[in-house]
Amino acid sequence: KLEEMVLSSDIVVTCAGSPGLLCADWVKPGADVINVGTTFIEQKDSLVSDFEGDLSRVAKRFSPVPGGIGPLSIAALFRNVAKAAWDRKASKGNVESTWTQKSGSLYRKIHFKDYDSALNFANKVNTMSSDLDHHANMTFRHKCVNGVDLELEFFTFEANEITEKDYVAAHNVNAILEEQKINMNDYSYELKEESIAKYPADPRGSSRLLRVDSAGNVSHFENFSESFLPLAEGAHIIFNESKVVNGRLEVFPKGANEGIEMMILDLGSGIEIKSDGLQLTVMLRKEGVRVGDILTVPKSDGKTTFKVKAVVGPWIEDEKSNGNGTECIVECVTEEKAQLFSDFLDQVGSVPIPPYLDRDAEDSDKQAYNNVYAAGSGSVAAPTAGLHFTDELLSKIGAENTSFLSLHVGAGTFKPVVTEDARDHSMHGENFSVNVRELNRIIDSIDSGKRMIVVGTTSSRTLESLYWCGVKILRNGIDKHEKSLSLGQNEWAQLALGGRDYSASEALKAVIKGKSQNDFVQGRTSLMIVPGTYDFKVVDELVTNFHAPDSTLMLLVSAFLGSGRKVRDVYHEAQNMGYRFLSYGDVCFFSRSKKRK
Repeated sequence: KLEEMVLSSDIVVTCAGSPGLLCADWVKPGADVINVGTTFIEQKDSLVSDFEGDLSRVAKRFSPVPGGIGPLSIAALFRNVAKAAWDRKASKGNVESTWTQKSGSLYRKIHFKDYDSALNFANKVNTMSSDLDHHANMTFRHKCVNGVDLELEFFTFEANEITEKDYVAAHNVNAILEEQKINMNDYSYELKEESIAKYPADPRGSSRLLRVDSAGNVSHFENFSESFLPLAEGAHIIFNESKVVNGRLEVFPKGANEGIEMMILDLGSGIEIKSDGLQLTVMLRKEGVRVGDILTVPKSDGKTTFKVKAVVGPWIEDEKSNGNGTECIVECVTEEKAQLFSDFLDQVGSVPIPPYLDRDAEDSDKQAYNNVYAAGSGSVAAPTAGLHFTDELLSKIGAENTSFLSLHVGAGTFKPVVTEDARDHSMHGENFSVNVRELNRIIDSIDSGKRMIVVGTTSSRTLESLYWCGVKILRNGIDKHEKSLSLGQNEWAQLALGGRDYSASEALKAVIKGKSQNDFVQGRTSLMIVPGTYDFKVVDELVTNFHAPDSTLMLLVSAFLGSGRKVRDVYHEAQNMGYRFLSYGDVCFFSRSKKRK
C-alpha cells in the first residue's frame, strides 16, 4: 500500500526518520521528492534519507541528502512552504499588475518627464541588477517635449522562459519606483484659517521667530529684530533684492460689462522695455478664453489693449482664489509707443498680494509687500522672508556681512502641487541676476569658513542653481553660444552622477571666471528641490516663512531639515502656539544637521 501511495503522488514529503523505508523505484516519473526525515548513521558517518536508491533517475526535483532540507520538523517545513508561497504570490501579484508577459519575458514601460529622471532611475535599476546578477534590457524612447519612455525587459536565457529570478528583479524595480515616489500627502498639513496672517506685523520686524538648530532642537523668540542678530553672529547673510511690481490688472473682455483679473505670471528678464508689442504670460480669471480675444484696460483711457495670442491651459491655484483661471500669452498693443512697461504698470496695476489673503490690495501693501532693501523690479510675488528685516537691523548686521542677488519671483510660487507624486509637477522657471562683486564676497566668506545664512527659498534656489551651473561649466566647459546660464528642473540629478564632487567655492568660481567685478551673471532656473534625493551644496542655514500645504516650498524646507515629518511637527506645534503663517506671517530660522563641503 505504501508503494501505491508513493507511485500515485506528484509530491512526496518523507519525514519518517527510517532509512530504507521507501524505494526510489516507487517514485512516479517527474514527481518532486522532499527529504525531511533524515537519520545520522554513525557507521557511515553520514546522514541518510528515508529513500533507498537513485532518486535522480525518476524524480524531476529532489532534495539531496546530505545537504538537503532536513533534519526539520514537518510542521516547520509546511510553515516555511506556506510562507514562501504567500510571499511569492504577493510578489507576483505586484509584478503581474504592472508588468506584461511578452515572448517569454517580463516587460514594463515607465514614463519620465525628462531624460535626467529616466537616467537616474536606470542607474538605480542597474545597481540592483548587478547585486542580483540578473540584468534588464533597457531601451530609452525619447518623446521630445513630452518626456522619455524607459522600456525594461527581464528574461532568463538559459531557461527559455520566465523564472522566479525574473519576478524577483521586476519586483525590485517596482520597489525602486515606489521608493522614489514623492507622495505629497507626506509633506502636507492642515492649515487653520485663523493661522493665516492677513496683514504684516506692525512694526516691521516684530514678528515671532521659531528656531530649529542643527541638532533639531526647537526654540521660540517673541521678536525677530531683537533675537536674530545673536543667532547669526559670525555668518554671511544673503538676500534676494528683487522688487515686486504692480502685476495685477483689471481688464474687460470685449463687450463685457464687468472686469476680470489679469495677473502677470512671469516678467522674464525685466520690465524696463517698451510696452507696445510686448508679449507676456498671464493668468486671466476666466474660463473659455480664446485666441484673438481682446482685453481693454479702462485705466489707460482706452489707449492700451491686450490680445490673446495663445492659450496655454488651466491655471490652478489655492481654493481661496475666487476660482481658477486660464494661463495664456497676451500681446500689449498701445498708442503710447514710447511708454515703458514699468511706467504702465505703475499707472494701472495693483500690488499682487497672494490670493490666499482673500482681500483686495490696499495702499499700505505697496510698502509692506516689498523688502526695505528691494531694488530692481521684476517680481510678481515678494521674497517674503526678507520682510522681517529693518534698516536698523541691516545696519547692525553690517554691509561686510551681507550679499545681494536677484531672482524675479513668478506667480508659479503660489501654484499647489496637484499631482499625487511631486515628481510629476512642472516647476515654473524664474530669471536670476547676480553681480560678480557680490558672488566674490560670497566665495570669500565660504573660503573663510563662515556659515551661509540664506534669506528665503528664492535666494536658496538661486545659489543652489549657480552651484550646478558651475558644475556644468567645470564638466563641459563654457558654451560660447549661450548668453546666459540655465538649469532644468531635474538637471542637477544628472550632474550629480559620477565625476568629481565639487565644493561650493569651486563651482561658484567657475561661474564668474573671466568676468569683471561689475559684470552680472544672469540665467533662468527651474530647479525643484525635493526631499530624499537633494543635498544642499551652498546653503547652511535658512530664514523662511511658514509655507502653504501642497506647495513646492514645503518640499524645499523638508529637504533642508531632512524630514517631512519634522516640518509637519514643527508647523503643528507652531499653529497651536499661535504663530502666524504664510507671506505676512511669522518667520523660521532653520539649520542643517549636515555640513557643507
